[in-house]
Amino acid sequence: MITNKQDYMRYLEEDRRALGAYTKYPILQNNIMILLTDPCWKFQKLLRKLEYWTNCKCSAIWRPYIYYLRWRFQKNSLLLGVTIPLNVCEEGLCIAHYGSIVISRHAKIGKRCIIQSGVNIGGNGSAATIGDDCYLGPGCKIYNPITIGNNVKIGANAVVNKSFPEDNIVLAGIPAKIVNRIDEDYKVLGITKR
Repeated sequence: MITNKQDYMRYLEEDRRALGAYTKYPILQNNIMILLTDPCWKFQKLLRKLEYWTNCKCSAIWRPYIYYLRWRFQKNSLLLGVTIPLNVCEEGLCIAHYGSIVISRHAKIGKRCIIQSGVNIGGNGSAATIGDDCYLGPGCKIYNPITIGNNVKIGANAVVNKSFPEDNIVLAGIPAKIVNRIDEDYKVLGITKR
């Protein structure tokens, strides 16, 4: 959760790194296009800015600007098909592709998680808690008040409806079950543990 300006800057930096635009001088590199044109990056910047202003600048003086930011955020959410509430995702969020991403306001998503398109994280009154360094494959559905461990990879179209608190595993299927384990030196789904 962003509580001060340093947190805000750290969150932006980690989100930028997660999207692959991590050089110190992006104008000199070819990844400048990510920073200038990527709609996911623009959405994430607006998300973090709104979180910062809502959490840190909540006095009556700033309320009109916060309303303006909220209006821009909702408009951008509708255009991209991404529904992510404030203060749900930790730093290092990577929205790989926009389109039909729905996350409940009760969910908690850890650091450096990658979310593909078609992901749905929901529940009635409470939702999932997802650990750090997780990969949520295209179309996966996570519901009920469950816990997912750290460095868990969830395959495409998997339906996760029970807790998997164990770390370093791969989940797939309907309903999801453990299909593989990840060692320290082993790459699964093209993603290495950070």
